[in-house]
Amino acid sequence: MLIAGTVVPMVTPTTGRDGTVDEPSLARYTEHLVTNGVHGLFPCGSIGEFSSLTHDQRKRVVETAVDAADGVPVLAGCGDTSVAAVNRHVRTAAEAGADAAVVVTPYYLSTTQDGLTDFYTDVATDAGLPIVLYNIPALTGAKLDVETVVELGENANIVGMKDTSGDMTYHRRLIEETPDGFGVLQGSTELAVTSLDAGADGIIAGPANVFPGVLADVYDAHHSGDRDRAVELMNTVVNPVLTATSDLPTAAALKYLLTLTECETGAPLPPLPQLDDSEQQALRRCYRRATDGYNVTSRA
Repeated sequence: MLIAGTVVPMVTPTTGRDGTVDEPSLARYTEHLVTNGVHGLFPCGSIGEFSSLTHDQRKRVVETAVDAADGVPVLAGCGDTSVAAVNRHVRTAAEAGADAAVVVTPYYLSTTQDGLTDFYTDVATDAGLPIVLYNIPALTGAKLDVETVVELGENANIVGMKDTSGDMTYHRRLIEETPDGFGVLQGSTELAVTSLDAGADGIIAGPANVFPGVLADVYDAHHSGDRDRAVELMNTVVNPVLTATSDLPTAAALKYLLTLTECETGAPLPPLPQLDDSEQQALRRCYRRATDGYNVTSRA
């Protein structure tokens, strides 16, 4: 299984502050993303506030996304801190019909590369889905060394990796040194075009929640050889969103931006804060600039 294209790390529409999943809104939102041409869906990731959801809530998110995906691949977030907990999430995702399980490095306890290798090997041994590694050391405190990824990539059930290290030297090494058929996906959206230039298989881009068609076009344009179009879309639409959200909790910022598109997502879940008036005003300005930029590039 080779994962490629633009994948959306989906926000989770909720009602109230207890994590109750707004299933009708999630179904409509998933259909909206699919209609706008994204190549994959990633529910229950960091932007999906997975760490604030119970197992049953995560189960409902994945089930609802799969039901509305219309055949678009669903990469279910199955991150947790123990092999047993991860395997439970993977089994649930498999039963729901997901296509792969994204497993972030375990967090809180410090470990070693040998410990990470054992963790992922144990997960892959019992997994009913292909496993996608997820490296985001700024949030987990654990980094997968390139050599560790290469070793894990020899496991037939470990099929790719989302890299949100922000380190292009590291990212290029992943592309160059991992086995054929192992998908490397860029998780730092600002590096999307640079990563595609280097041979990355795709991007997992938070702003695709708000501008799914734009981020799908970034990949499609680059893939078809129109790099200039990809760069133009990044500069006029995507980068303004990245700048405006850089100092805010990402999930909270994207949930607010989605209210401007008339998508119902609910408030961010604790411990994420509600955005104050000045933050909301800045995001509204950003949204207008990005929308105007897309209208200009669409007419060009």
